[in-house]
This record gives sequence, C-alpha cells and structure tokens, in this order.
Amino acid sequence: MKTDFILTKIKDYKPCKEGFQNAVKDSSMKSLCSLFFANSDWALRENFPSKEVLQKYRGYYEQYGVFYQSNSLQKALKLAIFDCVSELSFLGYDVSAIFIRGNSKITVKASGYSKLFITVLDDAELIIEKEETANVSVFRYGGKVSGDAEVKECRWD
Repeated sequence: MKTDFILTKIKDYKPCKEGFQNAVKDSSMKSLCSLFFANSDWALRENFPSKEVLQKYRGYYEQYGVFYQSNSLQKALKLAIFDCVSELSFLGYDVSAIFIRGNSKITVKASGYSKLFITVLDDAELIIEKEETANVSVFRYGGKVSGDAEVKECRWD
C-alpha cells in the first residue's frame, strides 16, 4: 500500500525531524499507526490525522487500533477513535489508552481490575460505566464526560 499521501500530509504539519525520518524509513500503515501512538501528544495537538487522510485509508488502519466513522470498535491496548458511535467493554485485567476525537459518542464499560486512560477532545461525548475495582482516568481537552471517572481538565499550552 502506498502511503505517500500520508507522508505529504505529515510534512505539512511540521513534525520533529526524527519522527518524520522514522515515518519515511518505514511508511507501512503499521509503522505509521505506531508512530501516531508514540507521538500522540503532537498528533492530538496538531489534529492529525485529518479526516481527509482517515477517509482515504479507511480499511487499512483499523487492525492497528485506529477507527473512523465506525459503529463496531475492537478493543486494543491503544485506540484512536474519530467520529464513531459505539460501546466498548473492558473487564478482568484489561489495560488501554484511548483517544476519542471529533463527534464521537462512546460508552465505556469498565469492570474487574481494568485500567483505562482516556483522552477526550473536540466535541466527543464519553459516558463511563464503572464497576468493582476498575480504574478510569480521563484527560479532557474538550467534549463532554459523564459517569464515574477521575477527570482531569487539560489544555494545550
């Protein structure tokens, strides 16, 4: 799969030199998704990837935990959710870092000893349903959060 379009778009956002060199060195979808999660602070602040990139490559990034306009999400260690409406359940000893963007409406059910770190941005809505000894930490840069979770209000400096 050719990902030249993504590389062009990344360059438009003026990434750090090392990050961009890594993307050019291995521009596979798996590598680019790994770079997104490894550099999530930059990606979230710059609002990358754009909806244009997400639309163009739909069907190729979902296996790596990135979802766009989907109603059926698969839980993973790291998730990036863009403009989705869905419900996710975490139980037992599940651990996950989740980024929720755009106009997403996500319900997260956490039980057992699951531990979740959720970042909410834009106009996204997050509903937390927590049971037992589950631990849910939310970092809110925008959107709405309701339910039982520790919420930290954040902003870009």
